[in-house]
Order: sequence, then structure tokens, then C-alpha cells
Amino acid sequence: MEPVADRTAAASARKALDAVGYGERGIVDLLGDDGPGADAADVPVLERRLPRSPLATAVRLLLLQLPVPAADAASALGDDGSGALVELGIAERRNGELAPLGRIMPVEGLLLACDAFPTGAADPPGYVAAFTPTASWCAALTPRRKVDRALDVGTGNGAQALFAARHSRHVVATDVNPRALAFTSLNAALNGFDNVEPRLGNLFAPVAGEQFDLITCNAPYVISPETKWQYRDGGLPADELSARVVSGAAGALADDGYATLLVSWLAEDEDEPDHRMYGWLEGTGCDAWVLGLAGADPLEHAATWNDHLADDHPALAEALDTWAAYFDELGVGWITEGAVLLHRRSGPPHPPRVDPASADELEQAGEQIERAFAAQAFLAAVGGDELLDAPLVLADSVSVETRLDPHTRERETRLLLDEGTYPDVECAPAVADAIAGLDGSATLREGIGRLGLPRKADAAVRAEALDALRDLLELGFVDIDD
Repeated sequence: MEPVADRTAAASARKALDAVGYGERGIVDLLGDDGPGADAADVPVLERRLPRSPLATAVRLLLLQLPVPAADAASALGDDGSGALVELGIAERRNGELAPLGRIMPVEGLLLACDAFPTGAADPPGYVAAFTPTASWCAALTPRRKVDRALDVGTGNGAQALFAARHSRHVVATDVNPRALAFTSLNAALNGFDNVEPRLGNLFAPVAGEQFDLITCNAPYVISPETKWQYRDGGLPADELSARVVSGAAGALADDGYATLLVSWLAEDEDEPDHRMYGWLEGTGCDAWVLGLAGADPLEHAATWNDHLADDHPALAEALDTWAAYFDELGVGWITEGAVLLHRRSGPPHPPRVDPASADELEQAGEQIERAFAAQAFLAAVGGDELLDAPLVLADSVSVETRLDPHTRERETRLLLDEGTYPDVECAPAVADAIAGLDGSATLREGIGRLGLPRKADAAVRAEALDALRDLLELGFVDIDD
């Protein structure tokens, strides 16, 4: 099946699917919270949960990848709607049925077409995957302010490009896989976007010399000895592809531009997992925040990315041995998967920051990221005493959590950010009390003064509060009140 970006057919298909409620809410109502992300293993159970209804017919065909009687498809979607799916290459007529050739998944208000359920080793090199967990990480970690020009590198089915199209005048989507660009064009048409421009080529080559206000990249960053699938395997030695993504994005960022890059990097052991990353960031001229979202030793990494062989034990054993030997030859003891966030601005960059983050807790973090980078620029320009008197405001989502240690009976205090990456910072109760009063009118110096501490204690709290405040600023807890 070759996807076809016919805008008239795409509009007919979208109209028909909207009419039956084919979206996340409708599917959740039928199949439960996990329904929109169903995979092949879920089909036998989910199929039996479906009633007979127009929406259920669409779900059977486009989400669960089950043939439906052509008469049922026409009744549910109309002749125009069901015919449009055929014209777009998403379905075909076969023996009185409408049979699926690809999937359409609802994601954050978009309808995203992609290839059918993966079959494992039999999938072709140009297979175009659905909206994956790493795609959701990239989406959550991308600032969504209005920009002029955006770039999505390695666009796949075009999800990140379409998210950017909602708040960008023009979006360029690059991929080395022509099939991926065909799906990107189809999905732009299916969602009514006319500001997405697909370009064929490797990484940043199709946009050489151009600059962008926003860059996203959910690269094929899996470090492996294989080149089986374009969406998974980078095809370069070790973590070279990720290094090129970071340097390429830094070079293509316009002033005040942001980049969100999903990459992976190697380390000799788990105790120093980020040494190589600091080398990549040196000389980029950008402020940088690195979030480690997942980490594994070579054998765990190999098992994760070969789970399609789980039912073929000899093949899985062979793959594990091959991958383990590859990492052993590289001298690798740990692999991290995560995000590199960049911001370009005038002046010397702030030292890069690296933090762990939980992929399971991650939600939309764009506003947190913008606050964090505004804070990096602010910290690059102020000293300690200036920070004491700066007009700072804690974000609305910040809360203070206090509990008694059951063993020492001492009060323990943490400040929590209830959004984005959900970080927390532990500090002494007096420090938390002083910082909690930051509202743009009361400064940190005034907050410490209100505690009424003796001079020696006041000095100690001041030093600890400054350290905690720098941490909070860099983690996006604080707005800079201009």
C-alpha cells in the first residue's frame, strides 16, 4: 500500500470519521482508557467489547485492523467516506469487504495514518510506525509558543510536524524515507494543514543553511549493530547519529529558538552516564537541559529493542548475543535514552544541566521548559546578592510538602512542581518558608528576614536558600518577573 495525499479524499475521510465520533474520547468510551493505543495483542479482547454501531465499524477497520463488510463500512461512513479511505491507500475492497491496509490513530486531536500493526522481522525497512511512547515524550517536551518557522527532523508519520503546524507559520519535515514523507503529506491533508512542507534527505541536509525558531527530532536513535528498520536503527557507529542530531540542531537554531531532541548516548558504566553528553554540548553556543528518561545495561537494552522476537527463542538468543558483543567491542556498560533541550540566545551559554526524569510521569512541559531557559539566561547575568533581591514568582503549580520523619521526628520539606517533568527539591523547613513567599513583590531577602532568625542562623539559611533557589530556577519552578 502506498499512501496518497489526495486533499479532496482526505477531507471526505475526515468528515466521515468526525461524524461517527472517531477520536480519542469516542474510542475510550467504547474500549477504555488504553483503547486509542491498542496493539495487535489487544485485538481479540477489544474486538469482543465492540457493539454494533457506526463508530465501532470504524474502530474495527482503522484501529483494530479487522476487515468489515463493505456494506457496513458504507453504512457507517457513507459511500464518500469509505471510498475516500480506498483512494488514500488506507483500505482496499476485497471479496465484498473493506480490508485495512494501514491504521489511523487519534492523538491529541489529530488523526495519524501509519502502517498496519508491526509484524516483527517481516516489516520492510521503510515501515512507518504509529505514535510511539518516544513520540509522546517528544511532544510533551516541546514548547508550544507561536513561531515563524519550525523543523521536524526524521518526521516519520509527521506527528511532531503537525503538532508544530498548530502554532507555526511554516513547518519543514525531513526524512530519508520516502514512505514516511508520503504519510506525512497524507496526515497533513487528513488534518487540514497546508503549512507543512516535506523534504527528502538525511537529517539536516535538506535544510542546509536555513534557520528555525523550533526544531523537533525523534530520531531513529536506537544504538544497535543492525540497520533493519529506518525508524529504529540510525545506521551509524555507536551513538554517532545522536551526536549529529545535537550538533545539527544547534547549528540550525535561530536566535531565541528552541530544540527538543530525542536521542541516546553511551557510557562506560552506570555511575557516570552523561560524560559524552557534556562533550556534545560544548561549543554549541546554546543553553542546554538534558533529561535522562530511560537507562539500561547492554543486555537490557538489547532485550527491549528485540522484543518482537520474544516468541522465537533461538532468534532472540542470537540477537542478544550479537548486540552484547557489539557493545562489548565498544566498551559500553550503560545506554541512556532521553531528551536534549536547547535554547539559543545572545551571550555566553549557561553551563548545561542534566537531570533524570520519569517517562511514566511526563506530561506537557512546554511552559516549564520556557521558564527553565529564561532562568538560565537570568542566572548567567546575576550574582548571589542580586538573586536575593530579584523579583521572582513561583509558578502556580508549585506546592510545599511537609512530613515528619518517623524515626527522627524532624520536619522534612520539599517543593514540588505539579506539571511537566514533576520535579521536586528537598530543603530545610526555614528555606522552604522563605522561598514559598516569592510572589513578585516579596524578595528572597525579605522572606528570610521575616523568619526572625539569629544572625548566624540567618546566614546559614541565606546560603542554603540561594542554592535551593538556583536549583528551582533551573528546573522551571520560578517565573522571572520583568
